[in-house]
Amino acid sequence: MGLCFSSSSSPSPNPPNYSGSTSNVGFSATTSSFGKSQFSEMASGSIDGEGSLPFCSPDGQILERPNLKEFSFVDLKSAAKSFKGDTLLGEGGFGRVYKGWLDEKTLAPAKPGFGMVVAIKKLNPESTQGFQEWKSEVNFLGRLSHPNLVKLLGYCWDEDELLLVYEFMPKGSLENHLFRRNPNIEPLSWNTRLKIAIGAARGLAFLHASEKQVIYRDFKASNILLDGNYNAKISDFGLAKLGPSGGQSHVTTRVMGTYGYAAPEYIATGHLYVKSDVYGFGVVLLEILTGMRAFDTRRPTGQQNLVEWTKPFLSSKKKLKTIMDIRIKGQYSSKAASQAAELILKCLEHDPKQRSSMKEVLEGLEAIETIHEKSKESKTRNSHNISHQHLRQRAVKV
Repeated sequence: MGLCFSSSSSPSPNPPNYSGSTSNVGFSATTSSFGKSQFSEMASGSIDGEGSLPFCSPDGQILERPNLKEFSFVDLKSAAKSFKGDTLLGEGGFGRVYKGWLDEKTLAPAKPGFGMVVAIKKLNPESTQGFQEWKSEVNFLGRLSHPNLVKLLGYCWDEDELLLVYEFMPKGSLENHLFRRNPNIEPLSWNTRLKIAIGAARGLAFLHASEKQVIYRDFKASNILLDGNYNAKISDFGLAKLGPSGGQSHVTTRVMGTYGYAAPEYIATGHLYVKSDVYGFGVVLLEILTGMRAFDTRRPTGQQNLVEWTKPFLSSKKKLKTIMDIRIKGQYSSKAASQAAELILKCLEHDPKQRSSMKEVLEGLEAIETIHEKSKESKTRNSHNISHQHLRQRAVKV
């Protein structure tokens, strides 16, 4: 079984904000074995051509068929100023991502600075990723609608040109903020980190809650994008798979992903469980707490794999303090940090059956948020009481 992993230890100079995965997934960009007519049939049918996903929640839904605009290459080229350098947002394994402008109502190309800002992902013909991932992205994101999933507006298949058009996420990726590729970016506060974790958990829980579950398969910090208010949205569904059916516990597939985030059972056997995503979420939550990458060759020997190195620290309050991100010191209670560490350990259980579900993880994060809110209320009350007491003392003296 082939292992196709990318490492996050050597950041590229142009971080991908929408191209997401930098995995070497081994696909050719060729479309010769799959015609446009077949794609049209697929795009109007079920996800991945494998049956329906009847599901609807108060916040999200799975549509019967993709609700996407089919763009011409000429229109997208116009929207992105001919893909000039000053519109480049980032670059990843799939290709480059450009900023573009479209009319909000008609989605026709608009002049730069007018209309709605979008992100246009353009396939590099020489990319190791390609048509299969492009098709998967259209299949899944075209039908999945949820506040914590990036919205795909449309696609383009014009001759050899393959493009995808997304809503624009002005704050970029969680990875950029946690590891500060841009020195002008302020460190994320504890409150904001918790908000991002909860939003991403909601998105992943939504995917897992459908009748035929969606396994995301490549959950990592670079695939969590942030809007102007730091609301988290999961992006890049190129490696997504439908979950097991017919009473099966897993699907067997070629091992792909990013080193440091993939679950051990998946690496060892190619068996992909819904809870393989939960492991990846635990790794990202660990990154959020520590401010350190899942895998980094620049760290000393024995510390390069974040999970292996820090796991023994997570069950000890005293040791936990030594790995918490110093940039959020004083912003959280020890109880909140300990509960977050316990949650991470439940996500990182070696046996997938022993891991928490994403619904349970979400509930755990919301409970931690409640702890913080109660702590803030208590501090405000104490401050008010001290001020009131001080005023009474002054009144007595007078």
